[in-house]
Amino acid sequence: MHLHITKLEKTALLVCFTLTAIAFLAPQLLTDHLQPLINSALSLLGAPFFLLVNFLLLAVIVIAISPLGRRKVGGDAARVEFGLFGWLSMLFAAGMGSGLIFWGVAEPALHSVNPVLKQSLYENTQTSGLALTLVNWGAHAWALYAVFGLVLGGLSTKSGEAGDIAAPVINVTKGVINSGWQFKLSFSIKLIAIFAIFFGVVGTIANSTLLLRKGLELKLGIESVLLSGLIIISLIVVLYTVSAKLGLKKGVQALSKFNVLLAFGMIIWLMFYVPLKPIIDIAIGGTWDYIQLITTGTWQLESVLKDPEWANGWTYNYYFWWLAWGPFVGVFLAKISQGRPVWQYIIGVVFVPTLVTIIWFSVFSGSAIAWDQTHNAGILAAIKADYTQGLFVFFEQLGWQGSILIWSSLLLLLIFVATSADSAILIIKELSSSNKNAHTNNTVNLYSWSFALGLCAFILLAQNNEPLNRSVAIIGALPFLVIFILQLVGFIKEFLSEFKH
Repeated sequence: MHLHITKLEKTALLVCFTLTAIAFLAPQLLTDHLQPLINSALSLLGAPFFLLVNFLLLAVIVIAISPLGRRKVGGDAARVEFGLFGWLSMLFAAGMGSGLIFWGVAEPALHSVNPVLKQSLYENTQTSGLALTLVNWGAHAWALYAVFGLVLGGLSTKSGEAGDIAAPVINVTKGVINSGWQFKLSFSIKLIAIFAIFFGVVGTIANSTLLLRKGLELKLGIESVLLSGLIIISLIVVLYTVSAKLGLKKGVQALSKFNVLLAFGMIIWLMFYVPLKPIIDIAIGGTWDYIQLITTGTWQLESVLKDPEWANGWTYNYYFWWLAWGPFVGVFLAKISQGRPVWQYIIGVVFVPTLVTIIWFSVFSGSAIAWDQTHNAGILAAIKADYTQGLFVFFEQLGWQGSILIWSSLLLLLIFVATSADSAILIIKELSSSNKNAHTNNTVNLYSWSFALGLCAFILLAQNNEPLNRSVAIIGALPFLVIFILQLVGFIKEFLSEFKH
């Protein structure tokens, strides 16, 4: 087999393996130096970036209802490649499916036990806990992904090929720097994007494995952190490697469809078994508080929080995590959304996942809180002590049906992680390749990235530190923020030039 590795791919692999080696040989550097550094950066950049995302959410709504909404992603000649269900399944699975399993019970419950929002503004701690969770996982996050997809999707007639992550920035520099420097700039942009994608996915794999490991400990009695972690990450690596090798239609789309059907099956099963009234109450109340929060509170989030510093470890951290995923989710969305009207794209990418997120958190967290209050089951106390326990402590209360739900949730989480990682690997291969089709043939390179992701995730997992996982996940997002702003400037410049002529 002919092995072709570009200079960009060599550099990216070297950087990722070097940082992995440092984490293995000197893990204390991560907790003693990396986490404080990330926290300082979030204190400085978190609020301004969150305000930017507020504007981007407003912008995509305006675009959807404006004449631009009738345009096609990729231009008039673009044709739809994937059916509606397959398209929605892939974008949801790639975007954040794994996180919903991890936090489905835990996050709203945790915020209701330890209220974060001022109760003078949001009296019901359960609905306000759901509302704050939706700020972290709802429309803002998906609007950020949607903007990435629009910027990279060939929406403007001058955008060039869909998925060219450097094109909007190069457009900004035309007439300022020569072609040689533009090539170097493109190289640097793609390197930072790969860096952001790699560690964003590594943090997700490590975080998800914490929950999977807890499940294996509960159901199979495997208490060894390293053994259970090795088993889980090996399964994840095999899944996403095979899926990436099979490609979009046979691999990524098939896994995504299966997982979405399994997720809805779990929701329906649970709703048949637990009382519906608490779920409906928290869904309606939480959605109302969420609307109130995003229309008033998120423009100055720290003013509605009891402790403004809380946002650094949660909301701002989440948003830089979404930014880290933005390069690959954006390119992925640009690829799978070709030919769709922009209004349909925005509804599908922003509002449909937000609705699913509301339903998911309402059903799982609402039923868990209600069950705990009715049966004094200790679910909330367990979540307060260790939020990886919440899902399992709740399902354990449901007898044999709970056992099935535990195994289903573990399978769901395993595949959701794989469907995020396989999409990321395909995009990393494309970004690092000089040949747009090289990633489909170069199996050795695919295995290199698959192994690198799994190795780094396992080393991070050995630290057994969920906040550290989140810090590692946003390493690449911090430098990529500059590139993202330049992409937006380049995108706006394209449209102004287009309308001018």
